[in-house]
Amino acid sequence: MKIIISPRAKKQLKSIGRAAQVILVKKIGELTIFQIKEEKLSGYRNMYRVRVGNFRIVYRKTTNEIVVIQVGHRREIYRLLRGLLK
Repeated sequence: MKIIISPRAKKQLKSIGRAAQVILVKKIGELTIFQIKEEKLSGYRNMYRVRVGNFRIVYRKTTNEIVVIQVGHRREIYRLLRGLLK
């Protein structure tokens, strides 16, 4: 399975502190593992989130690829997501 990181998610990753970046990038690499604890986002089709401390990784899953849509702090990620997908 192929992992694609959107330009918006790349920009958000760059704005996060270096220590958190390393942890988030490692977790993004682990998204293809089926034993990872993911939660489906209610109200969205094929959208999932993974919790990494105070940060969230929001992504869309298809049969061939995983597209990371947003990465951010839990306080603001859902507000940003609503604005992006409406």
